[in-house]
Amino acid sequence: MTAPSVTIEQLQQRLRPMALRLRLRDTLWFASSTLWIAALLSLLIQIAGRLWPIAGLIWISLAPLALWALAVVGHLILRPLPPLRVAQRVDALLDARERLATALELGRRAERTPLVELQQRDAYAFAATLNPRLVPLQINRRPLMVALVLVVAAFALIMTPNPQDQVLEERAAIREATQQAAAEIAELRQELAQNQMLTPEERAALDAELAELQRRLEQNPGNREEALADLSTAEARLQQRLSSDTEAQRAALEQLARNLQALENQQQSGRPTLDQAENALQQLAQQIENMTPEERAQLAQQLRQEAQQLQQSAPQTAQALQQAADALQQNDVQQAQQALNQAAQSVQQAQQQQATQQAAQQAIAQIQEERQSIAQSGQQQAQQGQQQQGQQQQGQQGQQQGQQGQQQGQQQGQQQEGNAQNPATGSDAGSGSSDLVYQPFTPDGQPRDIEHIQGQQGEEGQTQIQQGQMNAPGETSPLQTPYQQVLRDYQQAAGEALDQSAIPPHLKDYVRDYFSRLEP
Repeated sequence: MTAPSVTIEQLQQRLRPMALRLRLRDTLWFASSTLWIAALLSLLIQIAGRLWPIAGLIWISLAPLALWALAVVGHLILRPLPPLRVAQRVDALLDARERLATALELGRRAERTPLVELQQRDAYAFAATLNPRLVPLQINRRPLMVALVLVVAAFALIMTPNPQDQVLEERAAIREATQQAAAEIAELRQELAQNQMLTPEERAALDAELAELQRRLEQNPGNREEALADLSTAEARLQQRLSSDTEAQRAALEQLARNLQALENQQQSGRPTLDQAENALQQLAQQIENMTPEERAQLAQQLRQEAQQLQQSAPQTAQALQQAADALQQNDVQQAQQALNQAAQSVQQAQQQQATQQAAQQAIAQIQEERQSIAQSGQQQAQQGQQQQGQQQQGQQGQQQGQQGQQQGQQQGQQQEGNAQNPATGSDAGSGSSDLVYQPFTPDGQPRDIEHIQGQQGEEGQTQIQQGQMNAPGETSPLQTPYQQVLRDYQQAAGEALDQSAIPPHLKDYVRDYFSRLEP
């Protein structure tokens, strides 16, 4: 009985388990030969992450190993292994003398001779006896051992604390602070946009400065120096919008309102405003017609005094008040009313300038607050590290302090014995009339030697001493000046100092109120 013929498909079906085994063998060899590359990259990334701050260091360092794993899986699934190549490798591994590869080559030919049939039956019979376990799995041991060492080193660095984590946390805190500052600047822009006291030009100019600052803060990646530089630049630009005589002008016009209220016998309640000064000038212009000549003369004298006081701080208002005083002296009521109305208009213009200055000061105060917040952000982590170092040093310092305490106790005991003897010596030396009433101040707290200046020696050997007067600290000077005469000068100097410094507006009110309370 003739045996059935063998087809190529049947032979290939027998070789499929062997093909899977060979692919697994190749994948293990590939994995063991290439793992060291991924492990080395992970280790280098970890080392770099300890020299420079790298965000997401753990995931970046694990990325080479993840890519290696994907490459291994792709090598197992996607790498092709043709049947002829499988047959050739099985023949070589099992010493089959190329019977499987020959059968596949002969099966592709169209001729079917008895010899071909016999060879294919022999190859098929051999393939039926194949077991995948006959193909041993193989790994590249030396690169694998190197890779394992690198993997252990990389994971050891991952598990140990990284000093650059503190830098990253600080950057994150700075980033959060800059975003918060940008939000605060946006709220300030909305507030200034609703300020009707500002002119459209001034409102647009301030908004442009703050918008640029907001944009730079929003784009800041967490760089403290860059954020502080942007805030300082914006503050410097806003400082250029401030006038040096604004506060002095405001204080002088407020004093004008206070004096006008006193002139009209109005009750003063709190601190006057520039609106009250404007209204007082307008009401005064209306009341001139009903005044007697004596009242007009008295008003002219009062207006001259106010003009003289406003000459430096508010020259336009001072000029208008002087013109009104001259008109009243000439009994020109209409000209006096016109001059007082001009003075009221100058006060209104000064009020608009004050609004612009206050808006700029408000923006500067907000910028300074945000700068302080950004400067202090991210320092909590550094303080915690310093606290840990301080706790380690406290144990060593405790022993030294104990020894110093014992020495100080002995020294204090000796000093107390010496102090107990000093009162007896002082009582025997004389009365207490020579005690110092004024104790000179020394920066280091140590006493100074008292120097005596000898007088001139006369003909009979006597020393002539001429006493004089010297104003030392703590002594009362014989020259005294009523404070009412210098109050204006100090008030103006304080106003100029407030203009030249970026003090928050709500704090400047305390200074103004102080001088207001000094008014007689």
